[in-house]
Amino acid sequence: MADRILRPRAVCDRLSISRTTLWRKQKDGDFPPALRLGPNSIGWRESTIQEWLDSRSEAAA
Repeated sequence: MADRILRPRAVCDRLSISRTTLWRKQKDGDFPPALRLGPNSIGWRESTIQEWLDSRSEAAA
């Protein structure tokens, strides 16, 4: 099964955060690095975001 690419808006919707918070987390190194899709676009693999969420929930438990 192919891994979907999530654009910033989809990531923000999934995490219920603003774009500013997404950029801040990425800048602080608290978020997986984005993939460059083109000169003006980025995205994240859906599996990468899910792994990040799983690791955060395990750390909180």
